[in-house]
Amino acid sequence: MRYIIILIMGMMSMGQRFAQGNTIKPYAYGKNGMEYIVRYQSGHTVIVSTFHARADLVEPISKAMFQYFTQNKPISGAWITLEVEGAKVSGSCIIKEIDRLTSVEFHYDTVVRSNGITEVYRPVRPDVPTSRAQSAIAIEQ
Repeated sequence: MRYIIILIMGMMSMGQRFAQGNTIKPYAYGKNGMEYIVRYQSGHTVIVSTFHARADLVEPISKAMFQYFTQNKPISGAWITLEVEGAKVSGSCIIKEIDRLTSVEFHYDTVVRSNGITEVYRPVRPDVPTSRAQSAIAIEQ
């Protein structure tokens, strides 16, 4: 009888852990804008913009997207997953190049937090754009 009680208690605690690890929360509002600008001495400029960004992840994801872009040279439309401290962010990447200007746009879709919460971007009204606040970090290399 004692073993059955221990088994039931163990199964209940595992079920609670599983339920906590799979919490999905939709969010409708995120920050849009240019976040990271790098100008090379050659005159070439790379601008990293984020869309539907979670406020606490704007800066680390912008920097991670720039590093990913310089190391991997993704194609426009690619699905990318970036890992930063405390979160794994998945989304699409749109790349536009005009002369010596490259625009790298990263559109958030899913944020998986280290605490097990998954945030999924779902706009309330797809026809209404979200905020376009600007807070760029400029770097000269």
